[in-house]
Formats: sequence, structure tokens, C-alpha cells
Amino acid sequence: MLAQNARDWEAAVFVSVNMAMSMDGKIATKARGPVKLGTALDSLRMSEIRAEHDAVINGASTFRAYPFPLIVKDEALVLKRIKRGEPAQPISAVVSSGLEIPRRTPWELAKNIERWIFCGSKAPKAKILSLEKSGVKVVKCRGLRPSTKEILDAFALAGVKQLLLEGGGEFNASFLEAGLVDKVHLTMTPLVIGGKESPTWAEGKGFAKGKFPRFRLKEARREKDELFLTYVKPE
Repeated sequence: MLAQNARDWEAAVFVSVNMAMSMDGKIATKARGPVKLGTALDSLRMSEIRAEHDAVINGASTFRAYPFPLIVKDEALVLKRIKRGEPAQPISAVVSSGLEIPRRTPWELAKNIERWIFCGSKAPKAKILSLEKSGVKVVKCRGLRPSTKEILDAFALAGVKQLLLEGGGEFNASFLEAGLVDKVHLTMTPLVIGGKESPTWAEGKGFAKGKFPRFRLKEARREKDELFLTYVKPE
């Protein structure tokens, strides 16, 4: 049975965000191409966080910049997942309303990794069939754009309890605006990207004064010149 309200969705699926950002809060340049911000320590932390989740998801723009499966790369963490009775890798998911993504990518061709893609009601049938032929689970949603409700309902029905968002800023913001983000992991790197059109980790429409989402700092750890911050939703 599908969840009926936001409180039900939250109870069914715990939603986290994990992003690396520059000192000025940017996650990429104006061109929005792939940018390596963090060090090897941040990459290990990313694997640690992914290993705690049942599914990892990003939006189409982020996927086009990095069309690879969102996997746990540390073998010891993979073995721990298996010992807990979990799949070796979390579900690697993408949201693309019209399925306007590159084809035959490492993500699409990945073996032994469950891959999902959420699309809108007008997504071309031929693209849906082609992706399904590649072993991708296609979730066709009712509206032109997949909603946070439809995404969480589909995952909840599949038994996903922990969902990790990895950008981009518009996609993360859609969950923040719906009040559905429970935890935020941020890595602050010692770089300045600048540029008013460079994306941040949370964009969207923005919040009115007095309506800003508030989180509580749970952990702050310094490793050389990087800061690893974890915030949680107040109880």
C-alpha cells in the first residue's frame, strides 16, 4: 500500500544527503561538468555513507556529468554489507523525466548492480523498453516529472529503508522543500569556485524568511584541510 502523507513516507524511508562542496558552498562550476573537490579521505567517507544505505540516487544533470553506478568502492565495506545479509551494492538510481540521458554508459552496462530510473508520463516508450532490455528497472510516474512522493513510495514498496541523495542541487532541494530530508552529510573542501551561476548543493525555489529548514550539528570532524560535517533533523 502506498504511503498517504509526508509523515508516512518519512517513517518508511529515511532520507539523507551527501555532498562535497567548496568553501563558498559550490559543488561545480558554471559549466556544471564533473569537478573533483574532495581528497581520498572524502572518497572513503562517501563509500562509508553509501554502505549504510539501501539505495543511492541522483538527478539527470548530475548523472550526465558522471554516468557511473553509485557504488561502495571499499571492499571491506562491501563484505560488511554481505555479512549483514544485504546486497553487495545499494540500488543505483537516477531521475530523468524524459529519459534524456546518454546511452550505453557504464551505469547502464553495469553487472550485478541493481539500477533504477524514474521517468515522467511522457517518456518515450522506445527508450523505456531499451533500458529495460539492459536490465534497468524503469519506474514510470504519473506526472510529467517524478515527484518525491512517487520516488519514496516506489522505494518503500521495494523494502528500501535508507535512501541517499547525491545531487544535484535542484534534486536535493525538492526533498528539502517537501520536508523529507532527515540527515545531511557535507564535506567542506579548501577550495573556492566562485561565480553566481555556479551550483550549490541545495538550490530550488528557496525558502521564505522564517521557513528555513533547521538541522542540528551531530558531528564535526577535521581531517587535514577538509571538514566532515553531519547534521540531523531536530527531534
